[in-house]
Amino acid sequence: MKSFQQNLLIVLALALCALCVWQWHFQTVQRGWLADRNQQIADRDSKIEGYTNSLEKMSDQITRMDQTIAGLNSNLDQALKTNGEFIIQLKRQVAGLGASNDTLLSDIAQYTNAVATLQSNLDIAYAGIKKQNAVVEELATNRDYYVQKYTNTVNLYNDLVGKYTNALDRINQLQAAAAATNAPRK
Repeated sequence: MKSFQQNLLIVLALALCALCVWQWHFQTVQRGWLADRNQQIADRDSKIEGYTNSLEKMSDQITRMDQTIAGLNSNLDQALKTNGEFIIQLKRQVAGLGASNDTLLSDIAQYTNAVATLQSNLDIAYAGIKKQNAVVEELATNRDYYVQKYTNTVNLYNDLVGKYTNALDRINQLQAAAAATNAPRK
């Protein structure tokens, strides 16, 4: 029996050694698994921390964007009001220009009628001037005729006066010669 107990003790010692080896191997595997799990947890935690930081940054950016949008909306409201006022002013100007255009169109019609009337009056005056020019030309022709006739008459009278003067000079010479011949002698 002693050998049975020894054998049993040996078998139990070997079984205990096998159990230790198996436990050691299992714990090594568990440590690797735990290390992987811890690494996954650390990665997840760092990702969560990164996401948290990103969320905070995004929250800050969203706050800034909201403020910018609010500013832009107020600027947009002011621009819309300004544009509305500008559009109203432009509509008023367009209405004023339309009224001015209507007035100018009626003025153009009046000026056109006045120009047509003036043109017809100028045509009538031009026809009258042509008639007056014809009369003036006829008068000039008549004047030239009468001036020529007067000149001819003046020339005739000048010749006559010249002949009369010559005749008178001859008569005076003859009377002087006759007086000189008829004069008593001294």
